[in-house]
Amino acid sequence: MRATSSFTIAITGLLLANQGSTYPIDNDVQLPFNEGELQQPFSDGSYSFFSTIRDVLVDHEIIGDVLDDFEPSYYLDISYPNSHETVLLGNDIPVDSVSNRPVFTFHSINSPSNTDGGKKSTFTLVLTDPDAKSRDNPKWSEMCHWILTNLTTPIPVPPAVFQVMKAKPGELEEYLSPGPPPKTGAHRYVFVLLEGETSTLKAPADRKHWGYGKPRHGVRNWAKENDLTVVGANFFYAQNEEQ
Repeated sequence: MRATSSFTIAITGLLLANQGSTYPIDNDVQLPFNEGELQQPFSDGSYSFFSTIRDVLVDHEIIGDVLDDFEPSYYLDISYPNSHETVLLGNDIPVDSVSNRPVFTFHSINSPSNTDGGKKSTFTLVLTDPDAKSRDNPKWSEMCHWILTNLTTPIPVPPAVFQVMKAKPGELEEYLSPGPPPKTGAHRYVFVLLEGETSTLKAPADRKHWGYGKPRHGVRNWAKENDLTVVGANFFYAQNEEQ
């Protein structure tokens, strides 16, 4: 198991403050943030909360293997309510704890004055495995595990939180629960939040390699092909019990 960093502990506290703000995969749901739970940007020493997210993504080679370099503008809060597990930028989660779809919300670092007049944005959430078959032998990489589209945000709520209201998400790819093969070590399972028009999106031709037929091809290629911008990411590690 990986050591829990002070940054992970700080994130845990941050998420607990908003544990009532989740996004289930149901139609016509309305999930406002609880009054008084508006979130402030987190600061850890000399780093802003969101700059530190980028540092973690670089350290674990998410930026590099999966994504081009970017500065996160949203934090993805993802949890698995059936198993009471939360995705915390590189924590270990047992495979049997992620068998069902997660719930989620995402938080913007921009204040209302920095947004485009409260203009509605459209987002897509994906889950990808860059370590299939294994990190040392990624011949099936990337493996597409989930594509959820048509996520929208209305006018932002001060100071730095968006509500997700009456959304009708559409699954281009149904949730495929992580199932790393025996003796392949820990796999990184990466959630990526993409911003951009979703009405014309099509599912990849195949889950393996995201249909591109080449190792290390995946969400980066699909996002560029569909003119989507990476605005956030989160990830966890999982491995088969047989090692």
